[in-house]
Amino acid sequence: AVELSEELITEIAEALDQGQIERAVGLVSPLHAADQADLLEQLPSDQRVALLSRLRLTFDPEILTHLAETVRAEVLDLLGPKNAGEAIAQLETDDAIEVLQDLDPGEQMALLATLPMPERAAVEQGLAYPEDSAGRLMQRELVAIPEFWTVGQTIDFLRAKPDLPDDFYDLFIVNPRFEPVGSIPLSKVLRSKRGVSLTDLKLK
Repeated sequence: AVELSEELITEIAEALDQGQIERAVGLVSPLHAADQADLLEQLPSDQRVALLSRLRLTFDPEILTHLAETVRAEVLDLLGPKNAGEAIAQLETDDAIEVLQDLDPGEQMALLATLPMPERAAVEQGLAYPEDSAGRLMQRELVAIPEFWTVGQTIDFLRAKPDLPDDFYDLFIVNPRFEPVGSIPLSKVLRSKRGVSLTDLKLK
């Protein structure tokens, strides 16, 4: 594996100064995400812009978890909402929360809006907890269920779905636009009759 060194940083910086973007990308690509983050922090802003303009479509999401707060905010801005949202969506929930928690509310909402469900619901719920609390730090994996299903449909789905989280205690209920509209404890579903609708169950 290629390691980041002062010589390599200098070589990449020189390539960027000379407009040799493809050469710079070739030098950066073999680096581990943590080293790429270290490199981005050490490059001046204009060189970061030049490098990310080319790396935007192949950006390794893990880089975001290794960046200092101020540089991370700049990198997210340079990636743009669409690419930044796609990168955040690939992170584990706790890492996504860490990336988003330091942004101002407007930027946070803009990026949350790009995340697919149920990842968005998981991140929003995690952000609702106080910083450094157990709820904020816990990785959250969610099971989303349509609000128009019955208890029977839900149980049959859970039994047939092969990739459920190992441990979960709540079912997140979503509307036809896949927006979260509530949650129901799994234990409550299992104690209810098969014909009961989730909407009715949610209101009880």
